[in-house]
Amino acid sequence: MISDFNLDEYNMIDMDAKKVLEALSEFNRGEFARGDQIHKKTGLLPETINGSIRVLEKSLMVDNPSYSEKLSPYDFYAVTITEFGRQVLEQFG
Repeated sequence: MISDFNLDEYNMIDMDAKKVLEALSEFNRGEFARGDQIHKKTGLLPETINGSIRVLEKSLMVDNPSYSEKLSPYDFYAVTITEFGRQVLEQFG
């Protein structure tokens, strides 16, 4: 799967999304993180975290299994980094 990855596309991901991905990588595999936990690790504002999660979801680097659940002020309940997201960080982070 990682062989299909285009480094130029990864470089287009903003630095805030990279911070969020790095924070999620600090959690154990399969462990989900809520927005407030991501905020504590990154210091980013909720609207920035929400935007970063959307970007990372579209890139298949995070998993958000509960699309209908939200934990205000975040647009999600909890997310986790995917194996693909971990591979991207390992190779290009």
